[in-house]
Amino acid sequence: MSNSQVMHPTIRKCLQHLEILDADDKTKQIVYMYMESLYKELTEVNLLPHENMERDQISN
Repeated sequence: MSNSQVMHPTIRKCLQHLEILDADDKTKQIVYMYMESLYKELTEVNLLPHENMERDQISN
């Protein structure tokens, strides 16, 4: 993920949990890729508006 890209709070939380579970880097990468892909698909069909992501970031 590039530094300029913003990570959705749910994806960030998931990766934090994987860290707690001592998941290896490959597992974290695979989980991130699937979650990011799902997020992109949902935002493209407007099921997850970008405005909600900005609001969620403020609360986390």
